Amino acid sequence: MAENETSQGMPPRKYLHVEVYEKLYQKIKDEGYSEGDQLPGENQLAAEFGVSRMTLRQSLMLLGEDGIVRRVHGKGNFITSLKPRSSMGAEGVANPVQVFSRINIDDIKIDIRYEAASDYVVQLFGYPQSTVMMASDRWYRSSSRLVAFCFSFSDLAKMAEYGVDIADKSAVLEFMDHTIYSLCPHSTTHITLSTRKEFSLTPEQMAAPSLILLSETLFTSDGKPIAQNKYYLDPAYFDMMVNARRMPNM
Repeated sequence: MAENETSQGMPPRKYLHVEVYEKLYQKIKDEGYSEGDQLPGENQLAAEFGVSRMTLRQSLMLLGEDGIVRRVHGKGNFITSLKPRSSMGAEGVANPVQVFSRINIDDIKIDIRYEAASDYVVQLFGYPQSTVMMASDRWYRSSSRLVAFCFSFSDLAKMAEYGVDIADKSAVLEFMDHTIYSLCPHSTTHITLSTRKEFSLTPEQMAAPSLILLSETLFTSDGKPIAQNKYYLDPAYFDMMVNARRMPNM
């Protein structure tokens, strides 16, 4: 059987929008597009590939699903990233912004304050009564663009056990963004969508109509929670993967 024939002797055939998707991807590579570059208008691209605008949009949607192109309503289509998707899965205990980002995070800001724990947090952390906790906000930017936000509640007593100087913002940021993930052997994360737009002290908003919300609780080796994080991620810049393995029969 010839390599390009099916078992019925007919040559394999791709859907037209898949063919255009492949040509578009090749065009992006050949013409040296970079992150943030805008593609030509949809009418121009449709004419270039000799297809309808509807077919072209199907092709652009595939590129969007692969995290390569992002459509901005009223402006056009922009290159998001040509970086290969991460091979690390969500089964690891790691900062999701650092692990799943397809772009370089070049600026992180943190704001710290102290608040009485809500009834929900008291129950989550297993406190006998309400107590004061550290609340913090983190803003993650790439090329000055806000791509992720995190709100955290943290156990002050446990942070003191690890020698964190809570008066030092840089020390708190290093602990919350990196060190805590190497200390905690276990975490639980609930994944949902959020349409939240405003984040504490910044008027800046993420452009996506809905965000990926990761509600994460980190546990220390004694099984007690040390922090609860709510990460809001712009889906245009993050890939999430789950590495699954067949469990042995019990």
